[in-house]
Amino acid sequence: MVRSLVLGDRVAEDAALWGLKVFVAAGREKTCPLSEEKGDAVHDFCRYFRYKCPYARLPPSLPPATSWRELVLKGREEGWCPYFAQDLVSDAAIIVQNYFRRTRPAKAFIIDEAHNLLIPEEREIPISRLAEAIAASRERGASERLLRHLSSALHYILVKDGDLDLHLFLQESDIDEIKHLHFTALEEGDRRIKPLMDLVRAAALYVEGERIYLYKPPLLHPFRPAVFVSATLPPEASAFLQTDVEIRIPWTTKPKAIIAEDVTTRYEEYDGRMAARYKKLLVEVGRRYRRVLVFAASERVARDLRAWVQYEESVPPNDWEGVLMLRARGRFAEGVNLDADAVVIAGAPFLPPPVSSRLARAYKSLGHADPLRAAIDTPMLVATLQCIGRAWRTPERAPYVFLADWRYEKYVSTLRNYLDLR
Repeated sequence: MVRSLVLGDRVAEDAALWGLKVFVAAGREKTCPLSEEKGDAVHDFCRYFRYKCPYARLPPSLPPATSWRELVLKGREEGWCPYFAQDLVSDAAIIVQNYFRRTRPAKAFIIDEAHNLLIPEEREIPISRLAEAIAASRERGASERLLRHLSSALHYILVKDGDLDLHLFLQESDIDEIKHLHFTALEEGDRRIKPLMDLVRAAALYVEGERIYLYKPPLLHPFRPAVFVSATLPPEASAFLQTDVEIRIPWTTKPKAIIAEDVTTRYEEYDGRMAARYKKLLVEVGRRYRRVLVFAASERVARDLRAWVQYEESVPPNDWEGVLMLRARGRFAEGVNLDADAVVIAGAPFLPPPVSSRLARAYKSLGHADPLRAAIDTPMLVATLQCIGRAWRTPERAPYVFLADWRYEKYVSTLRNYLDLR
């Protein structure tokens, strides 16, 4: 079980040395022939309207395949479902798949990059897509009451950043109507109301700039026996993952690091004067190091630092120099690998406090032993270590790390496992 299916090819190469066959399985959005048309609504369409799908059948005999790609080509050509055909693969000793794909029975599970199971799922929806969903609801005959409530919510979102509780605007009957509108529209091939469904399904919502961020608590992996593998699991991970044995291999090489104690992105303390301190830090680090990777703790921080960087949320050219800024929990921060001479964590990347509170309540209902630490501390520490890893591609060239937030002082004992703190 992996975060990225790109690792499937590497696993297949290694397994071949032992004479083991590997099959790489993918989710609906990669395998369903209708995914291009349905987008992320393909999951709801498959669950509720499979009887309308022209590919809703299995192949009479499974063609030889080592990955989902071969099944997709055949399924499109012959008119059967590549997604469910993957479950017919029986001659593979090893299945590689994403964490979030439904899990088939197996004798053992290996979860790579297991730190991803400790952090909530975070997605974003542009406010413009919400406005389009409301317009589509009107077009499809939504009640005046629902439209009035949705308009109030949209107005609030447009004028105020921060925590968003849709229950302040929507009644249970409104939510039922949204579900009815969405499923009726989806049955007819219209997926425009999906953003509204995403909002009402989320465990927590937060508005920042032109985007709404949606959060869902991570699900415990229920299957055993399992091996959880990661280089950045904090000490409390064993309790969260409910493991029986923990083996820690100490880091032999640790990046040099320093905590900048005169800055913070803590909401009550972050203002124009604090933003100026961060800008001064970027200028000083940029003068000293050729390539600097900066991770902004939030969009609010990114807005203030934007004028002081050469690249933002992009993959720069191979010969890049200067300062590249990414959002600490953004799409590029999770996937990009770039050699850099220095890393600046511009603010401890805590989840927004209202989001942490909602997630803590969700963890408590799941019976977690320490819901506050799971919702507040663990996601921040994992995000920090993963951001540093984006710039550390070879053992001998560790970047210098600037933890630019005084709140890191609280976590020195944990951070010393990974960093040579000065």
